[in-house]
Amino acid sequence: MTIEYNTDRDILIEVSNIFNAKDNLASAYRRLDTYLRHECGLEEHEVDDIVDRLEEQVTEHIIETIESKQV
Repeated sequence: MTIEYNTDRDILIEVSNIFNAKDNLASAYRRLDTYLRHECGLEEHEVDDIVDRLEEQVTEHIIETIESKQV
């Protein structure tokens, strides 16, 4: 993913903050971690890789949606 504007970086940071709230038991990261590690047998680094990729994909989708509304 290429960050082109400061607002793109802001979106990525906000998405990352939402996913990586590891101290919040209800966060997306914690829920995915519980499911993927305990139910699917994945390791912590594998869960981290999945979450990183999800963050990038969600951010790209948000940016594309915003840009499509500006056309």
